[in-house]
This record gives sequence, structure tokens and C-alpha cells, in this order.
Amino acid sequence: MTLIFSFVQNESGHDAERRNIIEAAYCCLSEPHTAPIPVTTILRRAGVSSRAFYRHFGSKDDLFLALLRRECDALAARLDRIADEAVGEPADQLAEWVGEMFTMVTEPHQRTVMAVVDSDEVRAARGYREIRGCAHEHRERSLIAILRRGRRDGSFPLAEPDADAVAISAVLSRVLSTQAPDDLQAVKQAQGWVLDFALRAVGAVRPA
Repeated sequence: MTLIFSFVQNESGHDAERRNIIEAAYCCLSEPHTAPIPVTTILRRAGVSSRAFYRHFGSKDDLFLALLRRECDALAARLDRIADEAVGEPADQLAEWVGEMFTMVTEPHQRTVMAVVDSDEVRAARGYREIRGCAHEHRERSLIAILRRGRRDGSFPLAEPDADAVAISAVLSRVLSTQAPDDLQAVKQAQGWVLDFALRAVGAVRPA
């Protein structure tokens, strides 16, 4: 029993150490800097040794990819919750899904997250494209679930869930990339336009 308890404690400590290093990388990347951030700077911020770093990550690229996965998984979880809870009609759920995506522009913390995961250093990490591709698929699964629900109940009569989810996600990503966070009125209009586009695509009308 004592050995098992000790093992669990060690595992918990290792997990906390890993999370601490990832959070330190996030903090360093979110602050103004004019050159690539050395691993030593991240370790100093985390208060751990290089030995501790290599216990969890093979390289700085691995660390940045772990940070990217963390943030992509967090977004996917929020979108999955909208689909799983299924509050209101499918059109309401679609509106909430689009709204959650737009928090990446409207909410300061989410803007910082996006700035970090889209920073040159993270984008340069080997494996970045693969993880971003998986992240798109993960966020689209919740949208597919919503569109299928609307197709079943007749509120989205023209929906082709799998294809439409990809198209809506692509349009939304394009629109998000052009938004100026300081112009909240324009962002709100853009959000409404994306929702209108999605509703028209599936043959629905915008909820009152």
C-alpha cells in the first residue's frame, strides 16, 4: 500500500512539473520579446532544472507542441460541451458554437491564447501543421453533431453535416483572421454574418 501511494504521489508530482513548464512557456511567449525564447528562460520562469525539462520534453519544439495541444483541446472541450448539452433548438446551438469561436477575438484571455499558439515560434515547431489539422477536426466534430441534430429534426433540411462543418469552419477561420479586436461592432457584425451564412447553408432561418 505504501509503495502504491508513493508511486501515485510521484506521478502527480511529475504531472504538476510538466504543467508548470508548459505554463511557463505560455507566460514567456505571451510577453513582449524580440528574439526566440531560450529554453533556459522558460526553465528559470518555471523554477526547474534542465534535467526536469528533458524528463518531459525531448526539445523546445515538443514543449511548444504540448502547449498547442493544451489550448486546442481546451477549445474543443468547450465546443463539445455545447453539442453535448444541446440547449434549445439546433439553430440556438449553432449560434452558441459560432459565438464560442468568436471569443478568440472578443475575450482578452482568448486573444492572448491565440497570439501565443499562432506565434512564429510555435508555428515553426516541427509537427505544428499536423496538430492544427487535428484541432480543426476535433472542433468540427461538435459542429457535425449539431448539424446532424438539425437534419434529423428537420430544422436544417439542406444540411450535409460532414461537408457543411468543414465549409462553415473554413469560412469562420477566414473571417476571424481579418477581425480587429478593438472594433467590437465590426466583430459583432462579422459574427452575425457567419451565423447567417451557416444557417442559409443548411436551409434554416436565423433564430429570433
